Amino acid sequence: MATSPGGWLRLRLLRVLTALPNFILLAVLLVVWQIISKIWLPSIDPYMAVLMPAPSTIVVTAAGMIASGELFYNLAASLKREAVAFLFAASAIPLGIAMGWWRLAYHQINPIMEILRPIPPLAWIPLSILWFGIGDEQNEFIIFLGIFFPILVNTIVGVKNIDPILVRAARSLGASERRLLARIVFVGALPQIITGIRIGLGVGWMALVAAELVGASSGLGFLINDARSMLRTDTIIVGMLTIGIVGLLIDTAILALGRRLLPWSPAMRR
Repeated sequence: MATSPGGWLRLRLLRVLTALPNFILLAVLLVVWQIISKIWLPSIDPYMAVLMPAPSTIVVTAAGMIASGELFYNLAASLKREAVAFLFAASAIPLGIAMGWWRLAYHQINPIMEILRPIPPLAWIPLSILWFGIGDEQNEFIIFLGIFFPILVNTIVGVKNIDPILVRAARSLGASERRLLARIVFVGALPQIITGIRIGLGVGWMALVAAELVGASSGLGFLINDARSMLRTDTIIVGMLTIGIVGLLIDTAILALGRRLLPWSPAMRR
């Protein structure tokens, strides 16, 4: 039965009121932070008050950056780099399926993967600057490294954990190798693949900011580094909070998509 607009609004309001107790600690911390930054630090050392801006100052700065478009411009630049890197990193899915399904592919590729995988994406920054220069390609390469390996490892694990009874049943019913890979292997490994995407996008988002700190003329990392040079700690914190909030939204969106596509999977529950 359809819910009336008034009933839908009351239901939403009830959910908000129910969730309010979960934010008590956050509210207390913000109040303490406000008092320390506005009252205690100025009485001790005015310079320290500049280094630790109050939440009210940060809100005013964020509103100004949103109104001017500065925040959205740099956020869009970072999201574009993350999206481009993810498109290339998605090649880890077919590669992971091949490594998980065919033993020869696993034994040939795994030694290379295990040598490259422990190298942090940030360690590639000097070499990537020499290869690509300072710009989007260099940033996207660093993000690609952060996203690629979590997806690859989780895809391999997902394929290897498929119930062999399902594989034998499909083969006994005459399924071809191609249909077996599409209908059984890929679908069975999909919860683990989505988990790998969630982890990879999170790692890539962190690597993106670090890459932009070193070599970029736009993006949230550039915004933070530029604000540091001008001692704008309020802008730095706005950039940091934007990174955290957007990272949370990306993870929540991937999880919601996984729940919609795979409601039967325990891996999609939280």
